[in-house]
Amino acid sequence: MRKLLFCILFLLSGCMPQKTAEQTITIVASFYPVYILAKNITDGVENITLENMAQPQTGCLHDYQLTTKDRKALEKADLFFINGAGMESFLEGVKRQYHDLPIVDTSAGIELLTSHHHHHHDHEDEPEQEYNGHLWLSSKNALKQAENICVALSQKDATHAQQYQQNLALFRQKIQEFQKQKKIKQQKVVVFHEGFDYIAEEYGFTISEEILVEEEQTPSAKELAEIIDHAKQQQVTLFFAAEDEGKKYAELLAKEVGAKVYILNPITSGELEKEAYFKAMQQNRMVIQEAMENEHS
Repeated sequence: MRKLLFCILFLLSGCMPQKTAEQTITIVASFYPVYILAKNITDGVENITLENMAQPQTGCLHDYQLTTKDRKALEKADLFFINGAGMESFLEGVKRQYHDLPIVDTSAGIELLTSHHHHHHDHEDEPEQEYNGHLWLSSKNALKQAENICVALSQKDATHAQQYQQNLALFRQKIQEFQKQKKIKQQKVVVFHEGFDYIAEEYGFTISEEILVEEEQTPSAKELAEIIDHAKQQQVTLFFAAEDEGKKYAELLAKEVGAKVYILNPITSGELEKEAYFKAMQQNRMVIQEAMENEHS
């Protein structure tokens, strides 16, 4: 009897940590912008572990290869939040390896812009690459992504559904406040980042030329000469670039055209805090506002 009682107590005590572990929900976000949106929706909710898979300095996920650390994170994940729209070039491999992992595509229901950039992906991923995946740079799209995150979490963790929905309501309110701000004057610009298509849609400026640069695909001398000619003909003197490979081309062409280069944030890296999205969006607004005002002064 004493042995039996000891075994029962041992088994019961062994169950205690298991119960706690079951209550903890581990969420993995594919990369920075998805992580920041998920952080807004999970803010203050207990027993949630939120991980950012690709490190913030990674930038966009074009041609990103999963690391051993990434695979370990996915093995223990209860939900995998992705940006979608073809951004995660490794997605088919994840689906094959982790059959039971629920994958939440945050781009669901969003009207996507067409991509003008071609990246190297597995053959089976090619149909998705016609879309511009930088959708978070539009505030209305970011809100829809947050809504998709909220729905998935509320279904997975009904106990905290009300908290998720309250966080979404707060996020929606901030987005609406951001959208109410003074409109930007329309102007033609040259951009050096594909994500700025969504920024143009947000603020209403017109993209005259788009120069997209990556390691394996850089503009030729002929293309650059044509862009210089077009910019001069259309009297475009505003160039928008990011802190990446495109910046040096922007500065080079700006000298030829007599344009000024302004730096925008594609929000692919930064602080791992929930306010980071709004800070970056507001900073972009201020830069664009300054550029347009200087142009019209």
